[in-house]
This record gives sequence, structure tokens and C-alpha cells, in this order.
Amino acid sequence: MEYSGISRDSLFLLADNRFRDSKAFYEEHKEAIKQGVTVPMRQIAGIIGSELVSLDSMMVTNPVKMVSRVRRDTRYSRDKSMYRENMWIMFMRDKHQWINYPCFWFEITPANYSMGIGFFGNDSAVMQNFRKAIRERTAEFRAAARKCEKVGVNFFGSEYKRMPAGCPKGMEPYYGRKDFGFIYYSPDLDDLKDDKIIDIIRKNFKAFSPMYSFLLSVADETFAKGE
Repeated sequence: MEYSGISRDSLFLLADNRFRDSKAFYEEHKEAIKQGVTVPMRQIAGIIGSELVSLDSMMVTNPVKMVSRVRRDTRYSRDKSMYRENMWIMFMRDKHQWINYPCFWFEITPANYSMGIGFFGNDSAVMQNFRKAIRERTAEFRAAARKCEKVGVNFFGSEYKRMPAGCPKGMEPYYGRKDFGFIYYSPDLDDLKDDKIIDIIRKNFKAFSPMYSFLLSVADETFAKGE
């Protein structure tokens, strides 16, 4: 599978479609949006997804299922606009069968692109086992976190008001969280034009892989306990 690239014009069209919020405009430009954005995103999903299977054999690898739709699902949202200006790829197991498992993701917007690693969800049992794993395998977690940080990520996660008990020294920024992840941002949209973005994703996901394995073991323990 080859990557055909995403241009600034294609991102502008996606944003314009979101701004107009018109079914007639979307239908008129549907094919251009598909070829300019959706197809290249599926190409990225296919290329990178096929490489991540060696890390997790249960990961979904169908690009159609991995890439978000342009049309928004507004049933449970106060925002009733029909279309989105951002698109993303989820590299993860089937979210309906494997609830609260970790994921990689890649996202584009008219202003930047980003990618990250973290838990898909914030189940309290998973986070409790996450803290347990940090206590018992502190060095492993620390090494995985450092590899993520070396590629220039930002850490995110909502905090508890009080630090949970048992936090190992130096692990405070990660330990007292209700959810967890690392994210990498770049405003250089020209990276999306060619295979450069494939190399960037591949490099960053390689750095994220030890953290994925750590989080996967936490999710597996939670799943095995039936929590």
C-alpha cells in the first residue's frame, strides 16, 4: 500500500465543509474529500497497522474500521453540526470486545497533526491496576515513559484531588491520574504531503511501544480478574 499524501488544500476543504455544515455542499465535494483525506488516512492505517500487529496480534487492521468518518454521530452530542474538520485513526483492539484497553492514535486538523499512546477509557479498576503495576514494576514504567518523552510528547491525564496511597518516589506526575496518555503535536502540515509522515509516525510509535506493552499488561490483568 502506498501513501498518496494529504495537502493543505484538502485540509482546507475539510474545514470548509465543517463550516458550511451543508449536505448539498458535502455531496458536491464528497469525492474530493474522500480522495484527499479519507483514502490517505486509510493508507496510513494500513501501512502502520500492519507493522503494529507484531506488538499486539489482536489489534484491528481493517483501515475502514480504523479511520473516523467525516459525518458526525450527533445522537449523544449537544453539538449538532453534521461534519467534522478533524480525522483520526485508532490503532487498537475492537473497542466493543476489549473495553478500556490501550491504543495508539493519529489525528489531523487544519491547524496541526498529533499522535499518542494511552488508555482508551478511564475505568477505575484499570487505573487501580495501573497504579499497582507502577508500584511493582517502577523501573519498567520509568523506562517506557522516558522513551515516550524523548520524542517530545506532552503527558495528559485528569488528576485526583489527593494522591492515592503508595506512590513510588518520582512517579507522582503519573500515579495520581484518573486517565492516562502521552501525545505528540506538530503544526508542520507539510509533513503530511508525502512519506515523511509515515516515517514520523513509525519513529514515534516505536518509542511508544514499550508503554503500550506496559498498559496492555495492565488491561489484561483487569480483564482476567473480570473487573
